[in-house]
Amino acid sequence: MTGRNTEPPRVRLRGRDTEQRVLTDVLDRARARQGASLLVSGGPGRGKTALLDDTRVSAGDFTVLHASGIDDEADLPFAGLQRLLHPLADVADRLPDPWCGPLRDALTRGTVADADRLALYTGLLELLSRTAADLGRPLLLCVDDADRLDAPSLDALSFTARRLGGTPVAVVFTACEGHGKPSGSRLPETAAEPTPDALVPGIAEHLLPPLEERAIHDILTDRAPFTLPAAVRSALVRAAHGNPAAVLGFLRGLSRAQLLGEEPLPEPPRLPGRLRAGFLVPYHELPEQTRHLLLLTSLNETSRLHMLLEASGEPEATVGALEPAEERGLVRVEGDTVVFTDPLTREAIAQDAPAGRLRAAHHALAGVCDPELSPVEFARHAAAGTSTPDAALADTVSEAAHRARRLSGRLSASHAFERAADLSPDSDERACRLTTASYEAYMAGNSDRASRLLARARPLAVSDRRRVTADYIDAQLAMRGGNALDVAERLLTVGKELVPHDRSLALRALVRSADSASLAGDAALHGRAAEIALPLVRPDDPKPMRMVASFLEGCAISFRGDYPGSTPLLREATGLAEIAKPSELIWAGVSGLRLGDAPFVRSATSRAVELGRLRGEQATMPAALGFLVFSEFWSGRFPSAAGTALTGLRVSRESGQTVWATQHLASLAMIAAIQGDVDTCRIRARAVAAQASENSLGLAAALAAWALAVLELSRGNAAEAFFRLRALVHATPGHGHPTMRLLTAPHFVEAATRMGETEWAHTSLAGYRRWAESVGNPSTLALAARGSGLLATGEEAADHFESALALHRACGDDDVEHARTQLLFGAHLRRIRLPGRAREHLYNALETFERFGARLWVRQTRAELRAIGTAERGPDPSSTSELTAQQQQIARLVAEGATNREVAAHMFISPRTVEHHLRGIFRKLNIRSRVDLARMFN
Repeated sequence: MTGRNTEPPRVRLRGRDTEQRVLTDVLDRARARQGASLLVSGGPGRGKTALLDDTRVSAGDFTVLHASGIDDEADLPFAGLQRLLHPLADVADRLPDPWCGPLRDALTRGTVADADRLALYTGLLELLSRTAADLGRPLLLCVDDADRLDAPSLDALSFTARRLGGTPVAVVFTACEGHGKPSGSRLPETAAEPTPDALVPGIAEHLLPPLEERAIHDILTDRAPFTLPAAVRSALVRAAHGNPAAVLGFLRGLSRAQLLGEEPLPEPPRLPGRLRAGFLVPYHELPEQTRHLLLLTSLNETSRLHMLLEASGEPEATVGALEPAEERGLVRVEGDTVVFTDPLTREAIAQDAPAGRLRAAHHALAGVCDPELSPVEFARHAAAGTSTPDAALADTVSEAAHRARRLSGRLSASHAFERAADLSPDSDERACRLTTASYEAYMAGNSDRASRLLARARPLAVSDRRRVTADYIDAQLAMRGGNALDVAERLLTVGKELVPHDRSLALRALVRSADSASLAGDAALHGRAAEIALPLVRPDDPKPMRMVASFLEGCAISFRGDYPGSTPLLREATGLAEIAKPSELIWAGVSGLRLGDAPFVRSATSRAVELGRLRGEQATMPAALGFLVFSEFWSGRFPSAAGTALTGLRVSRESGQTVWATQHLASLAMIAAIQGDVDTCRIRARAVAAQASENSLGLAAALAAWALAVLELSRGNAAEAFFRLRALVHATPGHGHPTMRLLTAPHFVEAATRMGETEWAHTSLAGYRRWAESVGNPSTLALAARGSGLLATGEEAADHFESALALHRACGDDDVEHARTQLLFGAHLRRIRLPGRAREHLYNALETFERFGARLWVRQTRAELRAIGTAERGPDPSSTSELTAQQQQIARLVAEGATNREVAAHMFISPRTVEHHLRGIFRKLNIRSRVDLARMFN
């Protein structure tokens, strides 16, 4: 029989697990001779046909009949039924009376007497039942686009679908969301005209929702011709609004260069023609006044009803004009706001309008927009509503762009400045505004857009100031992924060239040069930038400029090893940290790091992160998060540090800042080292070393080397740690960092004393002590005292260790280093045969290491306790060590009070994954609740 199941090509569906389960249940009920029917509805492009095809594939043991509604046949009675039942023509002819005649008339003549309607319908049910019985297989009827089927066919199928109980038959309809009875011919004129709202009354309807973003990402992975850049992928996912047909249309409609990110994407991408036509079918049926209001609505981001009515140009227009659109489910009117039920309807209407009508609509909307309250909307409509340059309008749009920066963020300001440039008849003014738009895009983290705008501005720049300003932005873009030493030299040159034109901008260029030199670990180049920058700042300059001067000079002096001379300047820089700008807060945070003040660093950089988010300054986020990580893991907040570093890594990659991605990866290597995750630490450190070498990132390279040294120390391999840290002492710019040589001293002293290299240890400790005494921070003084304890013997060593512990207690913000001091002191006391004194310190160290998941230090501490013949106290010490590194991190975050969603956001995983891991954690630890977890970890 031609109606046997011939499977369509199998296409893996993404994000439709729920619907597949529902349809599987329909098939199972038919197999069990219970009969089942279902209507699957959804907007254009949601995947109704794909889901129906997938069901046909799943129904491998069924006989499948399939037909689709066709607009051209909607006026032909029973045309759809004839196509569906054509494979069963022989069986239909063998039906006895009273069924055979009405069924033959309907399928061959397209007509049936009113008195024979019941015979026709029951005959159809009998036909399906007999077919399934004769073939010994259940039967599946797939009716696609049922809303486009002729009405008599749909009536007959609806009657049958409601009476399938006790039969091995399943019927699945699909239809467009917001359907009603089809408008084509119904039964002959004598038939009654029922007007139910449902397309197929009496059967279950499942509404197909938009896909989740994850599913759209998966579709792109499956169907894209090559791996898409992250920015392109994210833009396509946003533009698709959960519609699979839209995202597949984008893949077909965009050029290879656009998909590779070499050329900009349209904003938004153009919908494929067939999908756009599907959205526009109900739109074209509306009255002209309603269509005009919907066009205005589609062009406005926030559609206020009173503004739309005013822009319509019809004084007597009221909300009633939108009622036809509401009745068709295109829009909802919520108070004074008009909302499209499907965002793609908005795009379809805007993309379908002719250019002249679009320009007129934008012009009308610009006339009702308030530039003060809605600067972004005003700028967009004003630029799109005119076809010729207009200097006065360009000035107005430029003023709106400045307000847009404050109200809507940097990226919105960039677009507004670009529109002002397009309206500017003067080429020099256009260059200025394009350069500003480029800088705003750079600050928003959109490097590609910034580069394109800068390329447009350069040929228009006629003055030296315009040219060097463009060079400044270009050099800052290079900071994100270029060689740090080369970028520092470029910015130094740009800074010197800016001095005659803009003293403040010259200072910014020079401090950025110093930043790049610092990332490279080149103290001399940093000093050159500071030397040129400092004379630019005057005593009566604003606080930000004075703060930058103190920061630069303090860092330069600190690089030279003059810690007493640098401390007052660095404290002055931190004292000006109330300045509410992310960049200044980051520089204040760096000053705090050089002062060893982790709490201040955490406060300043947290504020920088929050302000960066509020202002839309993606450019500052990776650096702010990077220095926040330092403060978190130096104060023992390892779960938070890991989450912050992962967030920083993601943000860095999204904004194209590979330099900071490398830095965040180095931080993650250090966190893995502290937690004793050997393989992860080594993998990350190797990746950092390769990337750092390519971009001359001495700071990242030194941090990765330090992480490996900490790992080896925790494994008891002092020799390897010593050689790694000694290599940093003589590392050249691009391979090491002077500040890292200072900060690694406590670990270097430990490794050197274990190796018997006391001369190296004394030299390293002397430099560290000079810094610690200059900044006067209890934590740094504690580590200096610990180093003295390692180099001394007997009671003298004990005195140094006791002093270190007292300083740790005074700090209260360095739990892990406090525990390491207790471990080293306990080991010393064991060696001089004072087990009673050693025991308490080792117990305390063990408790801290277990709480932070520092597995290798836990092992060392246990070994020391076993060496003095002491059993471990407290809960089973092996319990938490059975957790994986990820489970340890989740457990500690939950113990600190984080919700599943907060943990997921912190670790860049899904809440469902967090819940899965929590179940495993509870099982391994033999506990039942979050309260038990908090007691164990706190």
